Amino acid sequence: MILLRPAVLIAFILFLCFPQRYCAAQDKSKIQFVKPGPGDFQRSDAGDSSSAVILSDYGSVYFIGNEKGWFSHVFQRHTRIRIINKKAFDLATVSIRLNTNNDDAEKADHITATTYNNENGVVTESQLDKKDIFSDRKDKNHIEMRFTLPAVKEGSIIEYAYSVTSDYNYFPGWEFQSIEYPCLYSEFEVEIPQTLVYVFVKQGIHSFAVDKGSQGRGSYRVGQKNNTGLVTTSNDLYVNANTVKHRWVMKDIPAFRAEKYISTPRNYLDKIEFQQSSWYDGQEYHDVTNNWKKATEELLKREDFGRPLYENTEWLDEWLNKITANISDPLLQAKAIYYYLQEHLTCTSYYDKFIRTNLRDVLKKNSGTVGDLNLLLLAMLRQKGFTADPVLLSTREFGFNLAKYPIMERLNYVVGRLKLRDTVYYLDIAHPQLGFGQLASGCYNGHARIISDRDSGSVYFEADSLREKRTTMVFISNGEKGLEGSYQALFGPVESYRVRERVSEIGEKEYFKRIRTSYGEDADISHTHIDSLDKKEEPVTVRYEIDLKQSGASMIYLTPFFGDVLRENPFKAADRKYPVEMPYAADQLYLFNMEVPAGYVVEELPKSARVAFNGDQGSFEYLVAHQDNMIQLRCRLKLNRAYFSPDDYASLRDFYAFIVRKEAEQIVLKKQ
Repeated sequence: MILLRPAVLIAFILFLCFPQRYCAAQDKSKIQFVKPGPGDFQRSDAGDSSSAVILSDYGSVYFIGNEKGWFSHVFQRHTRIRIINKKAFDLATVSIRLNTNNDDAEKADHITATTYNNENGVVTESQLDKKDIFSDRKDKNHIEMRFTLPAVKEGSIIEYAYSVTSDYNYFPGWEFQSIEYPCLYSEFEVEIPQTLVYVFVKQGIHSFAVDKGSQGRGSYRVGQKNNTGLVTTSNDLYVNANTVKHRWVMKDIPAFRAEKYISTPRNYLDKIEFQQSSWYDGQEYHDVTNNWKKATEELLKREDFGRPLYENTEWLDEWLNKITANISDPLLQAKAIYYYLQEHLTCTSYYDKFIRTNLRDVLKKNSGTVGDLNLLLLAMLRQKGFTADPVLLSTREFGFNLAKYPIMERLNYVVGRLKLRDTVYYLDIAHPQLGFGQLASGCYNGHARIISDRDSGSVYFEADSLREKRTTMVFISNGEKGLEGSYQALFGPVESYRVRERVSEIGEKEYFKRIRTSYGEDADISHTHIDSLDKKEEPVTVRYEIDLKQSGASMIYLTPFFGDVLRENPFKAADRKYPVEMPYAADQLYLFNMEVPAGYVVEELPKSARVAFNGDQGSFEYLVAHQDNMIQLRCRLKLNRAYFSPDDYASLRDFYAFIVRKEAEQIVLKKQ
């Protein structure tokens, strides 16, 4: 089933293009700071729960001509924030991320920042010193400029502004809403010459106070270089051109306040994103990645994505001969290649779908981005004769992408598709604990796109399709020192992966130490073990023995649920504006058998119950029986979906409230 995603509006800014061939730079007035008065420090717009309030946030994008015979865009930002308490001091550190690819390096300038403080009714100013602006290279393609406003304390108002000039054919979008802080006023405006065509996506649930377009007129200067033999000359073109202007304003926007079971706030924040669709050279339009067919063609030609898969990769034969030596079965060959690379390579970034060096360097360094790793895997599989192609997607924490329109900035991840014997396998070596043919649950985020010159198309990885089964068995009996028992939990593929990942991070000893701590003083565990920890395609089973510390008491109060128990309702809010997005559809079976201790009788036993959720969307079954000296409990929770709309929230909240209350009920034993 293909789920309906959060409502977004896709709109095209279509320009009537005039015969002017090029345009050139226009001047924009610099942003001016206005000193706040003493009364601005006394307002209480944010309420008691917010540690800061964004007083105003202004952004704009306009175009200028450059020296390369085309356009650059300029992004300006001007922000004013009142710091209420020290929890928001991190807002005083501002980072500006810049692309630095070859000759198209972005440039940040006009950086200005001031901190205002109210000192006994007198407003003081502390301005940022230019020497306190730092620049760090994050990788070969990105630089981060960073500064921290001075003299910030509780009650300060901070204000900063900067500009970024870029030659890239995209320009930044705008988030009107903050995840953590309310915003009183947010404005974004664009001015675009009519020779450029952009698509923009509007998203969110709050309405605009202003949403207005208009026509304008811009004056531009473009430099052109002419090569005539040994001499290079340059000349400038000065052209006036019509422009399309648009201004969006939102007021009094509440903080998003992310809740449990939401994939990412990025899917629901009030925001606008842009991508260039085409451009006009004075005679005809030229498309720019405005459909998936065009996007696929461009991606397959890119040196940092598709082209290395089609180039000569005979140099991989030496590696492949070693990896697949003495293996004749094609599936086992593919698995050998998969596990070799997975065990020898380390992923350095899960947010980069491209090859950032080259495939030889990835093997040499044993590391790379998710694009480096999985595209190397595909190159090896292809060289061995397999049919294998890349699949582009966005992970859950990055946000959903659009099935009908390719916005490259929304796609952060690439996995591989292997077709073998009429079976399709999706592969990802970036996560070292994944088994062959498995994807991490974060990849189950809806639409993904197969990038192929044979059968490119859409595929959907929905969380609803992940059916995670878990069976837990607990047996309690009389021992020499009192009540003792055994615990065994058999996990499905998603939770098995999470156990492996957790043990890889903290170690098996610490893993069980934390389980032991969760029992408090009521019980102790011993003889711990995890089955199939290294067999990545098999389910994990966690086992240990339990020693209860209630023997000899006149009354024994025992909650029959051990291990990972639902102790509180995950849905605490009275209502919810956004969907509930669980990682998978769950089927959890819990079996409990207990031998009544010698000398005790059952004083009180929970009652059996069955509850259905929204018809056939889920169910909860709690069956308990007492016969002779045995107590048996069978509890099963099923959710047939992972995605629930806001309309389902109230019933889902009540459903979980019932489960939490029921699982907290105790067995009461009385000493004779």
